Amino acid sequence: MHQARAGAVRRRVRLLLATLALGAPVAYPLAVSGAPPAGGTATPAGADAASPAATANQAAPLAGGAARPVSGEGDGPHGAMAMPKQEQVLGKLVTPLPPNGGPPAGIDPAYWKFLVPADNAQSEARVALGRKLYFDASLSRDGTVACATCHDVSRGLTDRRGTSEGIGDKLGQRNAPTTLNALFFSSQFWDGRAATLEEQAKLPITNPIEMGQPDDKAVMAAIAKDGEYAKMFQAAYGRAPTFDDVGRAIASFERTLVFLDAPFDRFLAGDLKAIDDDAKAGWVLYNGKARCVSCHQISSSSPIGSDNRFHNIGVSARKQNFESLANKALEALAKDSSKEAQDRFALQTDLSELGRFVVTKNRSDIGAFKSQQVRNVGITAPYMHDGSIATLWDVMDHYNKGGEPNAFLDGGIEPLALTEKEIDQVVAFLFSLTDVRFAEDNKAELARQKQLAATRRPLRDEAAANRKTLPFERRAAGQNGQR
Repeated sequence: MHQARAGAVRRRVRLLLATLALGAPVAYPLAVSGAPPAGGTATPAGADAASPAATANQAAPLAGGAARPVSGEGDGPHGAMAMPKQEQVLGKLVTPLPPNGGPPAGIDPAYWKFLVPADNAQSEARVALGRKLYFDASLSRDGTVACATCHDVSRGLTDRRGTSEGIGDKLGQRNAPTTLNALFFSSQFWDGRAATLEEQAKLPITNPIEMGQPDDKAVMAAIAKDGEYAKMFQAAYGRAPTFDDVGRAIASFERTLVFLDAPFDRFLAGDLKAIDDDAKAGWVLYNGKARCVSCHQISSSSPIGSDNRFHNIGVSARKQNFESLANKALEALAKDSSKEAQDRFALQTDLSELGRFVVTKNRSDIGAFKSQQVRNVGITAPYMHDGSIATLWDVMDHYNKGGEPNAFLDGGIEPLALTEKEIDQVVAFLFSLTDVRFAEDNKAELARQKQLAATRRPLRDEAAANRKTLPFERRAAGQNGQR
C-alpha cells in the first residue's frame, strides 16, 4: 500500500515538473480522478490498441477512400450501422453501471450528484429501458430512425455527416453532436434550447424531420405495440409508460456514456510517454498562443473542455445577413416561441444560423453557438453547428485567421499568427483527447484528415492570421458579404 502511494506521488511530481517545464497549467483533477484509469499502462494517441467501434464496422473511417468520413455507408436505414450490431459494439465499450447509482470510475461523487437529477436517479432498470429506447427505430413515424441513427456507436456516437438525415430522407440544418459525455453539458443542443438531457431526448422524437411523430400520444401508441415496454417502465419508474419517462430513461442511458480515458488523461496522471512531443507542445499552445483555453478550459468543473457558453465565431458569416435573419426570427417568434417552434426553426429553416438568439432574443446571441466539447473531437468530424468544416486543420485555420468578420463576432476571436508547425502541434494535442477505447478509429481518422489537409486547406489565410490584411480593408474592397 505504502509503495503504491509512493509510486503515485512520484508520478505526480514528475508530471508537475514536466508541466511546469512546458509552461502549461497544473490544476485539473477534481471531477476526474488524477490516478491512471483502470486498465494498466497508457496507450498513446493513435496506438494500435483494439477499438471495438472500428473493428466491428469493417467499413471503418477510411471506407470509400481517405477523403471523407464514413457517412451513409452502414447496413441500416439512412446509412447507419444496423441497430443489433451497434448494441454489440456498445457492449464492448461501456463499463457496467456502478452499484446503487454511484458515479462512474474517476468521477467525484459530489460532482456526480450535481449531474443527476433527484427525480431520475440512476438504476439498472432505468438504464436498460433507456438503452432499448435509444436503439428502437419504432419510435419514429416511419420506423426507420432511432436515436442511434444520428448518434451511431460505430461513428463516435454521431453520424459523421454535415447535417443529419431523418424520416423520408429529410436533411436538417444542424450537425449532430456526439452523445459521448453529453451529461457534462449544462444545456443541450447547439443553441441550448433544452436545459437537461431529459428534455433533449424528447424533442427529436416529435420533430417533423427527425423522428416525425406528430405528438406524445403517437409515441406512446408506438411503445404500446411492444409488450416488453410496460414491464420495463414499471420496473424503472413504478408506473405505466409516459412520454416524460421516455425522456428520463434515455437520459439515464446517456449518462453511462462517460468517455474520459484518453492518452492526455494518462499524461496528466503521470505517464509522460502517453502523448508525443508534438501533443505536449500543442497542450502548451492550447493554453497560450492558440487561446483555445478561453472557451475550452479542461478543468475540474469542465472535464470535457467547454465553457458551456455561446459564442459567435463567424461560422457561415460570409454567406448570411444576420440583421435580416434576426428580424425575420423576431416576426416568427412573435407568433410562436414555444420549445417546439424553436426546435423547428433550428432544424428546418435558415433561422438555424442565428443560434442562441432564437432562444433568448438577445442581440448579443446572434450567430452564437455553444462551445462544444474537445473530448473525442478527433473522431467526430465534420465540425461546427452546420458541419461545414471538414478537418481539425480547417478548424485551426478558421481560428487562426480570426474567424469570419461580422458585426456580432465574439470579442475574443482575433488572429492568432500560428505557424504551420504550431497548427500541427495543436491538432496533435486534440487527437490525444480521444478515449483509448476508440484508439484504432482515432488513428484512422488522423490519417484521413492529415491526407485531406495536405491537398486542401480552404480556410487557410496567412495574411489575415498575421494581420497583414485587416477585416475593414476587405470589407472596403467588397470581399466580405457580411455587413
